[in-house]
Amino acid sequence: MKSSVLLISVDALMPAYVFHQEETGLTLPTLNKLFLQNGTVASEGVQSVFPTFTYPCHQSIITGTNPKTHGIANNIVFDPTGEHLGAWNWFISKKVETLWEMAKKNGFMSASAAFPTSVGAPGDYIAPEFWWDGSELDSDMINAVSRPQGLIYEMEKDIGRYAGGLDLSNAGDVQRFKAAKWIMEHKLQVKETGKPFFMSAYFASFDESAHCNGVYSAEAKESLRRIDGMIAELYEAALSASDHNLIICVVSDHGSLDNHYNISPNVKFVENGLIQLDENGKTASWQAYSQRAGGTCEIRLHDHQDAEAAKKLKQVIAELAADPANGIEEALSGEEARARGGFPEADYVLVSKKGYEIRDNVTGPYCTEKLTQKAQHGYSEKYPEMSASFMIAGENIPRGDVGRIHLIDIAPTLAACMGFVMPHAEGHDVLAAVK
Repeated sequence: MKSSVLLISVDALMPAYVFHQEETGLTLPTLNKLFLQNGTVASEGVQSVFPTFTYPCHQSIITGTNPKTHGIANNIVFDPTGEHLGAWNWFISKKVETLWEMAKKNGFMSASAAFPTSVGAPGDYIAPEFWWDGSELDSDMINAVSRPQGLIYEMEKDIGRYAGGLDLSNAGDVQRFKAAKWIMEHKLQVKETGKPFFMSAYFASFDESAHCNGVYSAEAKESLRRIDGMIAELYEAALSASDHNLIICVVSDHGSLDNHYNISPNVKFVENGLIQLDENGKTASWQAYSQRAGGTCEIRLHDHQDAEAAKKLKQVIAELAADPANGIEEALSGEEARARGGFPEADYVLVSKKGYEIRDNVTGPYCTEKLTQKAQHGYSEKYPEMSASFMIAGENIPRGDVGRIHLIDIAPTLAACMGFVMPHAEGHDVLAAVK
């Protein structure tokens, strides 16, 4: 029988925390034992996709394609006037296949717990990441979109409440851990199903602790220490469920760096008449709008036939990019952004300098030292601090080092481990050279 595969994403896990543990002051015994001593790693890190933001990255991890291809270009739906009520891109791509779908097609049990961009995944046991208002309604809604329906209610009888808004805390990770472990123990036992499994799991608290306290803060390190312990327990549960025929892969989506300023391009658009505000200071109408993705923003024109707005927007973009004090590293045309693999619908994309987080504010100063978050990602995929992580170990996985790889290599690599090919993958199997 083929090996089962457990994929674990640790949001924002930087290679420095894995390969320079003495310098960070944090020891990760599980990662050391499983991967540094016995597995294959990417010691030079993983180049993330553009933008280096959680939801685009996770859909790239699970499809092996860039955001331009799979279509998920940001965490939040582009929504200048709030008509979508803050909706996120919770759903799988409609354009390309996911590992969940392909594993199921190729004879694997397919499962997931809390993986971003997993609503609608055509697997066997999918407990997606989804929320609405943080109340018990969240459990009802997630149960309705889980596969099969009823999975969440059944799970919650044993582990307590699975949902509860966008809970990225240490406590939220405990529930994500319990959900993944419960699915393996109750649904994926290879001796009972007669099939190997592909299972994805997700931990968010390290990223959130870094956002709130800084990349190398004591709080961030504590979150990562706890995650390392939960990975050990998930590994043991998966080893048992797989009848000791397992491949485990731990990855991240991007890195992170500390912020120093907030900048708001929309403030300049208001000043230049490209955004009109209502009496409450909210966007009432717009000819051009910037939506943030951390250290990057996507800018769209409302009407491409509006030559005057297009001319004015081009001028504002040029002025922003010309003054170093504005914190803009790159001002890209839509075509240039798509050449980097991102933002399929953008007219312009701004990439900020390190430490200048982009916000969506339409009022107030353009630049302020008053931070919303102490650390952020979404910055240029070319920055070393935005590098992600990749580690894999288990049946027929040699001990080795693949150096530097790309985020879009993860899906085709895992597909090869399971004996199939991802039809639309833009990356490649990085283990082919070390097997």
